[in-house]
Amino acid sequence: MSNCSIAELLATEAESAKQPLQKAFRRASRRAFLWPEEASAIIDQNRSLQELPGVGPYLEKVIRRWIENPPVVPNPPAIRDGFLTLTEARAWLAGDPSWSRGLKGDLQMHTEWSDGSNSIQEMAEAAELRGYEYIAVTDHSKGLKIAGGIDEAQLLKQEEEIASVNEMLKSSDGRIRVLRSIELNLDPFGGGDMSEESLARLDLVLGCFHSALRRKEDQTERYLAALRNPSVHILGHPRGRIYNFRLGLKADVSLI
Repeated sequence: MSNCSIAELLATEAESAKQPLQKAFRRASRRAFLWPEEASAIIDQNRSLQELPGVGPYLEKVIRRWIENPPVVPNPPAIRDGFLTLTEARAWLAGDPSWSRGLKGDLQMHTEWSDGSNSIQEMAEAAELRGYEYIAVTDHSKGLKIAGGIDEAQLLKQEEEIASVNEMLKSSDGRIRVLRSIELNLDPFGGGDMSEESLARLDLVLGCFHSALRRKEDQTERYLAALRNPSVHILGHPRGRIYNFRLGLKADVSLI
């Protein structure tokens, strides 16, 4: 039984469970997608499933029972369908090594300037170890205060830090470049929350929707409006979809 199947069984159990079990089932269902190993492989090695995030003594018994006597796994509803687990993604990449070798950089990264955990230098050094040639530091813009969004003055200070990191990398024969960027908070009409002057100084602007993400009607015009914004170069996480939480926006992708 795969981690994906276990996640669906956990999510299904959560729908009929009472608190606090409901919360435990839902949390474990989400975390199952990021388990570094298949739960079935851990059992085969006579190890404890409590090594996995979100799994305590009770859930270990439940999951062991499922693996030893597999039940019928229901087809996931749309809000949980089409997601890859970490182990599935790693297996896919291992089957086609050329895909990973072709990666040149990462154009969406958050640092300690907003809701990330590491400094720009730490991110650059980690990316260089992966063989990347460039990264874009796309911390949140000021409209998303809940994520520590930065304003124009902070963006200027960050630009100075990026220049310093790039100079340090260059002097140490580093081959990676840090791009001056931002994750621009877009309103439903494609407008951003930062001045055009501040955005014009950047190498890259990632435009993202963070509000009105539960609308059920077609949102094609919303995306087209964002693409007409002259400051936006790339649309990030365009659907705003979250596993078992939000279905995401609908639009005519072929037209966009």
